[in-house]
Amino acid sequence: MKAILPAIAIAASGMMGLASLSAHAADGTITITGTVSDTTCSINGAATGTSADKSITLPSVSAGSLSTAGNVGGTSSPSDLALTLSGCSGAATKAIARFENGPTVDQNNGYLNNSGTATKVQVRLLNAQMQPINITTNANNDISANATMITSGGASLKYFAQYYSAGKATAGTVSTSVQYTMQYQ
Repeated sequence: MKAILPAIAIAASGMMGLASLSAHAADGTITITGTVSDTTCSINGAATGTSADKSITLPSVSAGSLSTAGNVGGTSSPSDLALTLSGCSGAATKAIARFENGPTVDQNNGYLNNSGTATKVQVRLLNAQMQPINITTNANNDISANATMITSGGASLKYFAQYYSAGKATAGTVSTSVQYTMQYQ
């Protein structure tokens, strides 16, 4: 009898544990929707569906011009960061390059962190109207307000890059990157 009581106690406590699992109620539901577009375009002459990488070199600036947080300089030229779409098929009438939030993006301001040797320097992207793009919030890069129209199967999207001071910058190299995905509507 003494051996049966501990076994009953263990079995009862196990049943209580199972009962508590089934008693937990859900706190809510997350509903996710989206759209898969039939639009495809060639980007900068690359075959549709292949990588269309870009590399740009910003003009050199002195560390003194980036001595205070918020200072900017060394803006790229309009052709440096142009994305030319051609051979577009599908029903979309406008396009935008959606810059992907990732490990190179400062989560506070949406600018690109520098992995080079210069300190207190970031790179920020600008839209065609020269407004800074916040990659984390998509501010100034929204398809409804900032897209380029697709006409005759093509479009020319213009973006800019520039140095941004996160404080008193020191001289050195600047290097960063960001992935992008074309978004159509």
